[in-house]
Amino acid sequence: MFKPFEHGDESSAIYDLTLENQVDCVSLYGNLQITKDQAGLKTAKALQSFVNEVVAALEKQPLPEQIERQQEQEVENPFL
Repeated sequence: MFKPFEHGDESSAIYDLTLENQVDCVSLYGNLQITKDQAGLKTAKALQSFVNEVVAALEKQPLPEQIERQQEQEVENPFL
């Protein structure tokens, strides 16, 4: 895993859930199923650990009420 909000343009995954790091934003997208078994518990703990790291990183510094982010531009798929 990466350290949240450090060294932008990093990504990691928990199965089909992608965790993407930027210096001003952490994005989570995809699909993650947490089953009611030992594998599900392991998956849930991995997600919990990551979210705890994000919260800890945010709590370390004074934060503005809201930041301005540029809209991401859609890129045309060259394979279509």
